[in-house]
This record gives sequence, structure tokens and C-alpha cells, in this order.
Amino acid sequence: MTKLQGIAEMLGLFPCLHNARRTRRLSLEELRLVERYRELSENDRIAMRYLVDAMRSVSRF
Repeated sequence: MTKLQGIAEMLGLFPCLHNARRTRRLSLEELRLVERYRELSENDRIAMRYLVDAMRSVSRF
């Protein structure tokens, strides 16, 4: 489970996982998203990281 949380944290998909005091189990939907991320090629993973970074930079929240 820690490996999955590490991947999710790296992607920034689930900000609540950053705080060690507030760790929680991933939901089934979150687990499916992480599994789909693992199936991506290296180029797709890089593109996903750029996309997430771009979304973070334009987000108002």
C-alpha cells in the first residue's frame, strides 16, 4: 500500500496523503487510478506529470 501511496503522492493526485498524520487507505477508485498509471509507458508518465503540474499552476485552489 505504501508504494501506491508514494505514486499517488508523487503525482499530486491526492494532496491529503502528504501529511503523515492524516494517512488513510486509498479508495477503490483511487487504487484503480494508480493501477492505470502503472500501466502507462514511461513517455506517458512524463506527459502525465507535465499535465498535473500545468493543472496545479492554473488552479485557483
